[in-house]
Amino acid sequence: MPISKLPVLSLLLFSLFFQLCLPAFAHSQEKNYFDVFIGASYGKMALGSETALFSPTSRNFYGLEFNVKANLHKNVGIILLDAGMLFGGTKIPSPLGSQFDANTSLQSYQFLFGPEVAYRNRKIQLFGHGLFGANHTAVVWNIGSNNNPTLIGRTHFALGAGAGLDVSFKEHLAYRVFQADYIPTLVNGRWEKNYRVSTGIVVHF
Repeated sequence: MPISKLPVLSLLLFSLFFQLCLPAFAHSQEKNYFDVFIGASYGKMALGSETALFSPTSRNFYGLEFNVKANLHKNVGIILLDAGMLFGGTKIPSPLGSQFDANTSLQSYQFLFGPEVAYRNRKIQLFGHGLFGANHTAVVWNIGSNNNPTLIGRTHFALGAGAGLDVSFKEHLAYRVFQADYIPTLVNGRWEKNYRVSTGIVVHF
């Protein structure tokens, strides 16, 4: 396939660099510098003092999680970013009858950082972490336009405590069987209880 000389040179240099680094990876599957995870999530999230506005009161969210970890040691790493994006739906009952209820979409975004410890062998990784950061929650009124108004929007300090299990199926790929997190959020001096469970693919670099 014809390509220009500059990309060819870049590819050759990258290939040489990769070949020089490859022995460090090949020596042990357990050694890697970064873990990148992306997967599907389910969350049970709170809405604080606004909860009574909605019907039903169930706070079931579905979405994605993206996670990047730098491995400082075989058993110790730092979560550089744990980003969760969760979405749900509910409605605000109207005193005029159900035909006038306001349909709303619920959005929750978590941005967390912190240390993680792990037990590794060639097939599995068991891990646990303690995180901190922010949780942003929004309630958007679905009025059928591109400019749906935000009824509630808030960002608060959040913590994260969780654990999970990865199972390797190729040298640099693993399946995250589960990652379960408890994400308490500080709202008006009180801690709200939030929960999230994720599963997906991990790439080792």
